[in-house]
Amino acid sequence: GTSVAAAVAAGAAAVLAQGRPRSRAPELAGLLTGSARRRDLDATASGAGLLDLRSAVQQEIAAEPATVSFGVPGQSFVELERRLEIHNVSTRRLTVSIQTSALAPKGVELTIEPRRLRIGAGRTATVILRADTSELSEQAGAATGELVLAVSESPEVHVPWAVAVPAPGTDLLTRVSLETAAGGRVSDATPAVLGLVAGALIPTPGPQVRPLDVLEVQLRRRTGELIGVLARRREVLPGRYTFGLTGRGPGGERVRRGSYIVRIVARPGDGRRQQVEDVSYQVR
Repeated sequence: GTSVAAAVAAGAAAVLAQGRPRSRAPELAGLLTGSARRRDLDATASGAGLLDLRSAVQQEIAAEPATVSFGVPGQSFVELERRLEIHNVSTRRLTVSIQTSALAPKGVELTIEPRRLRIGAGRTATVILRADTSELSEQAGAATGELVLAVSESPEVHVPWAVAVPAPGTDLLTRVSLETAAGGRVSDATPAVLGLVAGALIPTPGPQVRPLDVLEVQLRRRTGELIGVLARRREVLPGRYTFGLTGRGPGGERVRRGSYIVRIVARPGDGRRQQVEDVSYQVR
């Protein structure tokens, strides 16, 4: 599992750092990722591949970042741009040529500027990557591929890239409920329990995790006027969440008896529209 894999990868990084004491952490990550043995699965399912420490020691260039995420196209599919730095960690001047291969699915046109460059020993060069997603289907789930950096008399370096495509029409806020104890009185000892399911796991067309950037619980008057925020969580993974409501306001003060609205706001991090659910809340 990942607990064992993390220890093995950390050990490999330590050995590599001993052999290259002047390399920075991003360069070490680039060496380990770029030298990994490829698998038939795409990067979103299997990562960069199988760890190969021997090849990592022999690498002469390291890519930063080690993997390229173009993020999410957003509401309108447009051209996305990223910068890739290539570090020459050898003692000789190198000529690097760059090719790309799309694994699945089709619909992303990747341009690389420049495709061929010379880098002096210990120096760094920058490459601009642009992904045209105008032909990418909204049903794709994710588009993945890899850059192949070739150097004469040196192992190839592989840099996985991906474009995420959120499934349309996915509910990121479901099963919202508010339960109170017998008698309906809300207090520190007998809080009302707000339950909900945030985010989503989408199995098809490819496994996809839809987290939230922000999950917010607001207290509002019956008129809709905002009183304040009762709870806020960031970087929320899919799952069921519960919050205890004790009849206190955002500052910890007791609120007056009466009817209120608890509004739950789910904000995705991909630029798509937030989802909102309201439940009635009675303080007696």
